Amino acid sequence: MRIGFGKAVITPPVGFSLVGYFNDRRSTGIRDELYATSCIIEDEGNIFVIVSLDLIWLGEQQVKKIRKIVFKETGIPFSNILIHATHTHTGPLPDSSGRDIYKRGFYVEPSYLEILPFYIAGSIKMAYNQMTDVSIGAGADRVEGIAFNRRYLLKDGRVITNPWDRIEDIVESVGPVDDTLTVIKITDKKSEKIKGIIINFALHPDTLGDTLISADWPGMVRAKIKQEYPGTEVMVLNGPSGDINHINPEDPGRRGLEIPLSIAEKIKEKVLVLLERDNKIKFPSLNTYYKKFSVPIRNVSYEELKEARKILKSKKIPVDSLQYMVSSSIVELTKKGKSRIPLEINGCSFGKEIIILGLPGEIFTEIGIKIKDILPFRYKLIAQNSNTNLGYVPSEEAFGQDERNKEIKPGYGTESLKEAIGIDCSYETSPLACNVDKKSERYFLSAVRSILRCS
Repeated sequence: MRIGFGKAVITPPVGFSLVGYFNDRRSTGIRDELYATSCIIEDEGNIFVIVSLDLIWLGEQQVKKIRKIVFKETGIPFSNILIHATHTHTGPLPDSSGRDIYKRGFYVEPSYLEILPFYIAGSIKMAYNQMTDVSIGAGADRVEGIAFNRRYLLKDGRVITNPWDRIEDIVESVGPVDDTLTVIKITDKKSEKIKGIIINFALHPDTLGDTLISADWPGMVRAKIKQEYPGTEVMVLNGPSGDINHINPEDPGRRGLEIPLSIAEKIKEKVLVLLERDNKIKFPSLNTYYKKFSVPIRNVSYEELKEARKILKSKKIPVDSLQYMVSSSIVELTKKGKSRIPLEINGCSFGKEIIILGLPGEIFTEIGIKIKDILPFRYKLIAQNSNTNLGYVPSEEAFGQDERNKEIKPGYGTESLKEAIGIDCSYETSPLACNVDKKSERYFLSAVRSILRCS
């Protein structure tokens, strides 16, 4: 088996908008560089590519461009290229996909969007040219106390996202946390030095909130590990964390540089322990997976659409209010004219021990846990936000909670809103953030089962 790593700087110029909130934040400096980190695995003619990007998302059209460039120069098929975005909230708008509400008034030069796929494809070609014979090891352990489910039951019976402006009303968290850290160690057989490290952990990279460009905790983890292992490439794959963030309900520190540095330090310490263990995979033959599937698009009733249009015409409701943004999203949903969203899953496995899967969307941890339960492997790495920009994929239970919310308190607030902290609704299941139907969880689980049957 041969593996190669490559990387390219994809940091935008200062002055571009940072995407991730509802308001335009123009970048004022660079805290740390953004990278495209690529890994190519080749085994007896079978080949697979994994790319991790320090971007909030990457839409389908950009993914197609990258795959086309790589196929033209290497012959690697589209289906064998997994492109994952870590989802940093202090990076640029990477393309034209996504809700209009997340891009309104944002600034990015078209020339950056045009050149971005070539930088990413270049990192893949670099990895392709640096493949060497390797051995593979893996390990997993828990890193507790840095990830928290951000959805809470309030005293009035509603389930709300990040209700940190009403802490006294919180009853309990309503969702699980998967605090499993999984690490793959790739060692060059000739030099016997660690060539690359792949890390998988599930946590929203939204710990900073300022106007400095940054890869957030994934970039800081990379930097800390590279200090310990100079010359080693480090790739971070963010796991299913649609409902997970860093805010401890018992000590709700919001944001600041000390938070991602602390997260990165705790992950680094555990990674170093796992790397010292001799968990070498004896027969790491490469197997690849690819599955096309689709999910129903979110249903919008005639009554919802009528009310949304009415709100958008009103001059009394602020355009930066939750009520207006939800209404705008409802109208935008109906303009697509589609009943289903085409998606794909791809990935690879090493023998019977390790599997890496790229899934679309910001997936709820509950769904991620169910997917891991399906996978008959010892080490399971799931990279959400892969190959397209889908938005949130909530659990079926979360959609039920949203319906109960509406019975308790219909409608949305009209106060100005900049982000999802303090939002007075179940943000992830709202039309503002969610494109998919309430039964989408079933389609994801079915697709994962299908790839196993076909392997």
